[in-house]
Amino acid sequence: MYRFQQYFCQTQLFYQDVLRMNKIFLILLIVVSFFSVNAQKLQFVFSDSTILPLKPTGNLHGISAIEYVASKNQWHLASDRGNYFVFDSIKTIRDFEKAEKTLVPKSTHNWFEAVRFDKDNGRFIYAVENEYEPIWENIDSTTFVAYYDSYPPKVGKPHFLIPPMWLPADNKGVESLAITESGNIWVAPEAGWTGETEVGQDTIHFRKFVKSADGYKQPEAFSYVIDRSGCPFGPSEKRGGISEILSVNENQLLVLERCYDNGKGGTLTTKAKLWNATVKGSHLEKDKEPAFDFNTQMPFAPDNLEGMSWWPTNGGKRKLIIVSDDNPGLKNKQRTQLILLEEK
Repeated sequence: MYRFQQYFCQTQLFYQDVLRMNKIFLILLIVVSFFSVNAQKLQFVFSDSTILPLKPTGNLHGISAIEYVASKNQWHLASDRGNYFVFDSIKTIRDFEKAEKTLVPKSTHNWFEAVRFDKDNGRFIYAVENEYEPIWENIDSTTFVAYYDSYPPKVGKPHFLIPPMWLPADNKGVESLAITESGNIWVAPEAGWTGETEVGQDTIHFRKFVKSADGYKQPEAFSYVIDRSGCPFGPSEKRGGISEILSVNENQLLVLERCYDNGKGGTLTTKAKLWNATVKGSHLEKDKEPAFDFNTQMPFAPDNLEGMSWWPTNGGKRKLIIVSDDNPGLKNKQRTQLILLEEK
């Protein structure tokens, strides 16, 4: 009888241990599944493109920012020389060229690099980068991030997230903004903040502004390892450059890195890659491979890729639109590229 009781107790303890281990395994499975869903391993393929006419034909030149406003079915594009465009009834990327022939841009004093909208309150957030040193057409030499509570702005002065500051390096200010579903804002410097821009200092920092009842909380800093190896010969371009970021979810971004391989020994081509970056503690960790390589996965060479937005779809695979900046001047023979990528 004693042996039977002892055996029964041991059996009962064994099954309790099995149940306990199953619970632990289930919890681990839920945790792993949660992070797998939130850290999506995105990959893209080339889908479509259109290339706009050479300057001075048309108006879509110098485009550095693009954003889709779903509530109004509008596309907002902005140039780094102050022109601002609002397009309606765009169904394909070729519609931009058709519509620009009759659309007159709004002229502003802002040299835009990024624009975003908060879908919940209509807030208009934008980044500006002026020249490193004053020039005849613009004596301002600052970069900043600001917002208005509506678009078009109804008050004279914006609220600043990043107050006007001197560019951290030549032609390297703030070019990138992303806004999450909950309205939090990510800001990325093009090549790092002051003290972070030089080759050998590959760790830079993004800033995340969490939305609050009266604006935004003080920013949190997240480290990110930028690629400075793509364009080693250019005096400024050797620093690399982040030209745009886009929110995938609260803890994941798409990061567009590009540089122009100029200088003695350079190839005089744009090098560009799109990266997944996922929050791991206070670090934004890049995937081992890019989500898309513009130099190996497209049927033509990329130009100065600057703006990026999600393209509206009716379910199914997600799409991205990327726009290039053809830069000022009539001699460079650059043309505005509109590129559509589709999730693999």
